[in-house]
Amino acid sequence: MNEERPSKLIFGFVIGTLAGVIALLFAQYVFKGDDSKEVVKSPVNQELQTGSDKKNNSNKPPKLSLVDTRPDKGSSSSKSSKDSEDENKDKKDDESNAGWEALKALGDAKDKAKAQKETEEIASRLKLSPAQKETLEGLLNDKAARNSVAGMKLLTGKATVADMIASDEENYSKIDEEMRELLSGEQLEEYEAYAEEREVERIENKTKGDLDGIEDIPGITEEQMREAWDALIEINAKEKPGTLLNENSTREEFISVIDGALDSRVESMSSILTDDQLGAYQIGIEGFRKFISGMVPEE
Repeated sequence: MNEERPSKLIFGFVIGTLAGVIALLFAQYVFKGDDSKEVVKSPVNQELQTGSDKKNNSNKPPKLSLVDTRPDKGSSSSKSSKDSEDENKDKKDDESNAGWEALKALGDAKDKAKAQKETEEIASRLKLSPAQKETLEGLLNDKAARNSVAGMKLLTGKATVADMIASDEENYSKIDEEMRELLSGEQLEEYEAYAEEREVERIENKTKGDLDGIEDIPGITEEQMREAWDALIEINAKEKPGTLLNENSTREEFISVIDGALDSRVESMSSILTDDQLGAYQIGIEGFRKFISGMVPEE
């Protein structure tokens, strides 16, 4: 099966949608379950929160004795208990914020290292001048920063439609435009080859993710998996980030694109899966559709 896959990746870089965001949101959907109203928490934040709860519980004052019923004692203790609860809440908020700051710092460091590595690879391959290399690194760092800020808002449930689109790490459309202005003829030709290889890798990775929702369907065969791979390769090749949506897109436009992406997957599987298998696949698709609708804020 693997030998047949690469040849299918060469075709159809036509139109697209933000496949990276779809992948990110689908991962959150699987992690969070079917409650579209609950704010998504990262495993790191959950661990920090658990530790914070344990610490706060240990600091709570002892319960009032039921024997002592003097009004002055009860009033003072009630005030003391309220003050303690407020103090614990402040501590909890501070620790939660500190946890998010630590998580963001780790992400920023990882993004910077990734941008630097990518810069070195492209600079060496394209034989960039020092000035060109510096410009490229700046572009990659700016992209990473946009992705990081938007991604954090997405995880905390505070993202706008623009944030959800900006969080797509696979969207290199702005950088590609800048590079076409920056590079000379031979350099540009080599960069286009590099960009195509990057796109092939994106399509393949996205298709592998799509297949995760198919391979566990009862009764699925190797032949069906091969056919599903071919169908999904074509779909993901058309869903190139940065072509159908931008940061000015409305909620209606966003939902429409997502609906189209999900519908195309169901349609492509209708001739590959049995009726029972297709029904099982549709349950997951419709659950994800509901989750997306709940995630996207009203305008």
